[in-house]
Amino acid sequence: MQLPVVASVFGAGRLIGPGKTLDTMTPSRIIRHGTYDRARIKHSVDGFLGEQADLLEPLLSAGEDGLAVVKPNWLSPSHQHHVDEWRSVIANPVVVLAVVEVLAERMRGRGSIAVCDAPTTQADFDAIVARGNFRAEFERLSARFPRMRLEILDLRREIWLAREEVIVDRRRNVEDPRGYSALDLATDSLFYGHRGEGRYFGADYDADVVNEHHRGQSHEYLLSGTAIRSHLFINVPKLKTHRKTGLTCCLKNLVGINGDKNWLPHHTQGYPHNGGDEFTDARPTFQLERWAKRAGQKLAVALPGLGPWLYRKARNTGKTVLGDSRTVIRNGNWSGNDTCWRMVLDLNRALLYGNPDGTWRGGEAAKPYIAIVDGIVAGEGMGPSAPDPVDAGVLVMGTNPGDVDAVACRLMGYDPSVLPMVREAFGPHRWPISADTLNGVTVLDERCGREVGLSEVEPAVPGGFAPHFGWVDLLRPDSKSLTNE
Repeated sequence: MQLPVVASVFGAGRLIGPGKTLDTMTPSRIIRHGTYDRARIKHSVDGFLGEQADLLEPLLSAGEDGLAVVKPNWLSPSHQHHVDEWRSVIANPVVVLAVVEVLAERMRGRGSIAVCDAPTTQADFDAIVARGNFRAEFERLSARFPRMRLEILDLRREIWLAREEVIVDRRRNVEDPRGYSALDLATDSLFYGHRGEGRYFGADYDADVVNEHHRGQSHEYLLSGTAIRSHLFINVPKLKTHRKTGLTCCLKNLVGINGDKNWLPHHTQGYPHNGGDEFTDARPTFQLERWAKRAGQKLAVALPGLGPWLYRKARNTGKTVLGDSRTVIRNGNWSGNDTCWRMVLDLNRALLYGNPDGTWRGGEAAKPYIAIVDGIVAGEGMGPSAPDPVDAGVLVMGTNPGDVDAVACRLMGYDPSVLPMVREAFGPHRWPISADTLNGVTVLDERCGREVGLSEVEPAVPGGFAPHFGWVDLLRPDSKSLTNE
């Protein structure tokens, strides 16, 4: 395996907090690693956090009331098709534990640290936390810091039981102890004026819910109270491909701070010619599938028990006739998805600038934020839930989600300017995500031993990462076209 790298990411003049710019700070140190060596990863994390005094100050000054959030990518306990493969799917427990331990030491054993996520609604949270002996190691840290409150939180308000990819039961979950905050971006949302209004599809069969929260001048998100109330937010994503956004890293990982994912538009029903992005075009087979799917989903909602059973049978027949999602582009799983990236950037603004009472900070007062990306074992191909492992051997540490995701693109061999989610994170806005430009992003890259511009960052593996097949046209420019065989 290639030796891991810690790359520090920064951009001149970018706001990182009230009155602070990154060009007043010293670039982070770059350290080489073996594989998932906790002591060495901890040393690197400690060195990076030690150089972020301005970001840590609100947390440390809060003392006993200080709250730090560590948000890993805890999508599901394993690969969708291979129960024993999980290293390419979730942030490795070794990295997450190293971050928690460094925080606890820097907080001098006072205050609270919450490790939290909202996995897929069907995921077994306990099975995720059991990976890598995480819970036992976390309890050892709790015993070491008895005055601290160390928490593991499942942020979902509801958990689903699915059979053959159809929801057959739902149950209420123990909610975030700090509640949830409804944040409305109103006319500052990237959905304001979008032609897909009224046809958004969220995480559930009942599309009325997502469209109630995104219409006219109202565009609402239900965020975890723990995430919004934190004095410091540390994002620990996994470096991997994604079927709806091209890749998932810092920006996309914020889907996991939601209490209700059915408030999140994932795609727009229809085809490009009518403003939709559910399918690539309006060929007869897609039109038939769209009609049958809507009918089945309405039946599943209207008739609990019998409805889901009938829908399962219909879906299984449909897979045989129309093909499954491992070979056919559907549900917005392609480079033409003009919906999901908007939701992702709205969420990042809500975290960085939202207040627990639903009000908003000024554009110069973003929440203190740090990213530590696990790319030691990354994922390519059918991400995010069924990727192939890639021994990429990289960690990326930074203080801005847009900048870090731009670097992640380069590490995967992609051009960040062609991915809407990354490119538009650098766009002008009342609440900026990245106040720099793509051309202004620089990276201290240990692999070449110097500071380089974004375009000089070489892929982590020769040839880069294989994209999801729905993104081949955009992320592999030499490819001829999308395929739907």
